[in-house]
Amino acid sequence: MSEVPMTGVLAEYRGRRYRVLFGGDDWVALQAAAETALPDAFARGESPAGQGHYNPWAKVPRTALDGLIDVDVSATLDGHSVSLRQRSSEGRIRVWFVGPPAVAKELGLDGDQYMGWTGLFDPSEFEDIHVEETRRV
Repeated sequence: MSEVPMTGVLAEYRGRRYRVLFGGDDWVALQAAAETALPDAFARGESPAGQGHYNPWAKVPRTALDGLIDVDVSATLDGHSVSLRQRSSEGRIRVWFVGPPAVAKELGLDGDQYMGWTGLFDPSEFEDIHVEETRRV
């Protein structure tokens, strides 16, 4: 279960999928190591990923993409549905939960009922992982 997908946006570029970290009107920043060959890249850099870690990125024009895919990943955690949002540098997964405060506290999550609740968990703690992909037009 080491390759649990995360909720987010993926770009298809030259037959491969890359996570989209951020974007502008006519470009997107793909998560890609500096040594990854991306012929259309016009800028490269790194964004903070927490605890002294960084995500390398490369900006490419939207016109160079084969498509964008919205990915929604949910799982069951102690009987409650959560959204899988981000993998930490040590391999734990940040979840997001919208629901009753009592359930959030039971799960050990931080946050509030207005902005949602979050927490970090080992991938082995999830059951019934469900991935839904929607291609953008």
